Amino acid sequence: MTARQAWAGLITLLVSLGSPLQAREIWTEGVPDAYFQHFLEFYKADPSAMGRWAPGLSKISSAQLDATIKALDTTQFTYLYPMEMKGFELPGHLGIPIEELSVMAVRAGKFIPVPFQIDEFDKTGLIWIEGENDHPPEGKPGIFDDFDELVFMFRDGGNARYSASQHPLESGEVLQEIRLESPRNQPRYVYLVRNNPERSRADYVSADLDAGHVQSTLMDLDYEPDDFTQIHSMAPRLGPHQDTSVFDNIYVNISTGILNQKLRVDLDTRKNIKATPIAVKDGPVRVSMLVKARIWYAFMPTFFSQKFQVDFYEQSVTIPSRFAIGSVKVLKFFVMFLREPRIHFAIDFHNLEGARVSFQSVYGQQEYGVVDGKMSAFEQRMNATRLPGDWLHMDSNQGWEMFFSNHMPVVPEGLFDAFLDGVNMNMFYEDDASSTTEYERYPGATPRLGFQSSGLPRTVIDLMGAIPKLDYANMNSLGEAIVALAAAEDEGAFKKYDEVVHKRLVALNNEGRFTTVPALADAFIADLDRMNFSGIPRETFNKLIHQAIIDTTDRPDRIHHGKVLQRVVTLAKAQGIDITRLRYATMDNTLWFPAWVGEGGASDFHWQVSHAPKAKPTPALSRSSAAAP
Repeated sequence: MTARQAWAGLITLLVSLGSPLQAREIWTEGVPDAYFQHFLEFYKADPSAMGRWAPGLSKISSAQLDATIKALDTTQFTYLYPMEMKGFELPGHLGIPIEELSVMAVRAGKFIPVPFQIDEFDKTGLIWIEGENDHPPEGKPGIFDDFDELVFMFRDGGNARYSASQHPLESGEVLQEIRLESPRNQPRYVYLVRNNPERSRADYVSADLDAGHVQSTLMDLDYEPDDFTQIHSMAPRLGPHQDTSVFDNIYVNISTGILNQKLRVDLDTRKNIKATPIAVKDGPVRVSMLVKARIWYAFMPTFFSQKFQVDFYEQSVTIPSRFAIGSVKVLKFFVMFLREPRIHFAIDFHNLEGARVSFQSVYGQQEYGVVDGKMSAFEQRMNATRLPGDWLHMDSNQGWEMFFSNHMPVVPEGLFDAFLDGVNMNMFYEDDASSTTEYERYPGATPRLGFQSSGLPRTVIDLMGAIPKLDYANMNSLGEAIVALAAAEDEGAFKKYDEVVHKRLVALNNEGRFTTVPALADAFIADLDRMNFSGIPRETFNKLIHQAIIDTTDRPDRIHHGKVLQRVVTLAKAQGIDITRLRYATMDNTLWFPAWVGEGGASDFHWQVSHAPKAKPTPALSRSSAAAP
């Protein structure tokens, strides 16, 4: 028996003895042991080995995949996790031309370059691509500034630390040691280096806008070049199912009244909604695609268009939904003009027989919906569930899995959720071989999943109409808006807004919900905690808001929003925090594509997502030149 066969047999035994929730397709063929061991030694020494050896590893076994992750001292999650550091986290190195910076690590005793990139953004948080943005850049293009982002992979850090005597540089200087900390792995280290020309040959992901193609080490994605909603195929590049597309179609339908619920229009991705990729920042670790969404009607483009971005990594895709000060205008447009909107969103999959689907809200029943062409009783319950919770998991039964991390700020039974009175929302799930639609290419729902909603909350409509009237167009950040709104409190700007909220809180208190001020503050922070804030750490901002609510609120049915904001400004000043640095917030909804969520199952994978590795500059090393002894 070979080592490969022993590994495969052991894993098969463990899976057969384990919970049904931990079932996993095992690839047993594998590549020759000698070939795999050579690859492993090269990979531990240099991250670029994966890209160079990928064609030869196309038939790697499950046991060999697991051995690779173990050899790198990573988990299934930390192996695929990208580290992201804002410029203000490295304050001693701002103002340096970006082209002079690089990232290195000690791997197998050598100080080598690892894949990295530094991305720049505009004032609203969109990726900055010269000539393509509607708003000015943050800082100076080409210079490492506060809000630029350094990106690299956790797994590419070295377990050993740099030593000037053991790892002399031929050119350049080491500026900063960065320690990577993970609750499941030993610390790793990377180093910010200046004026060293060496660069890693690894390129984990790439994009071709003209061809409508995105490729990573492990995945191929093809779409219509002028419309990203028209995806032709999505296929893995490793394993026995490589090059087999699992994607049929994506479909969005919005049916709504315009000013009058009887005057209805239907908009969908077949006719009216287009998302055109217009530019891309293609780096070795991340591809950021700038996309322009536009609504067409009667074959003509309407005045409504909005730019957003999609970030592709080697094993994940993120759509960082942004809330900037300009978002208020968009929200008011939708709320004030739309009547009784109905939204249906669905992803239609293909070639996924035997796949298993579950999400947090139903996971406690210890069941998965199994794709077999017919709806089970459990799948019927899935289809009627109001919200998915923090995650959704699909095991393809083909050696790869999909894990959706939900960061929309609507927590079940939370404060925001309580204000969505008048809205019906539920998950949408179909496993029915006979169910067909006009928009699919392959007959049957195997499976088809998404969500659907109807209605518009009366409270939200009233709140949009009660927002204090300020010149938001001339504000560059959420922090500037907080300062302006705090000042407007003295002029009674929040009187109408406070009354709308008061009316809803009274009803909630009568239902026995949020009956104390701390409970009210906690519920608000639970929702806010789903969002990432640029310029001020999320934990810091959350504490400011929580304390301000406690300090200014006497009873749980009455919040004085202007006074809360005034208190936030006061607390920030006392703590030396510049509140105007709060630029925007993002909700980073992410699709992860691990080979396996691991022995702990989906709930443990979510724990790792929630306790992701952190990058911290260390004081141990600040500067070391090539001339160091």
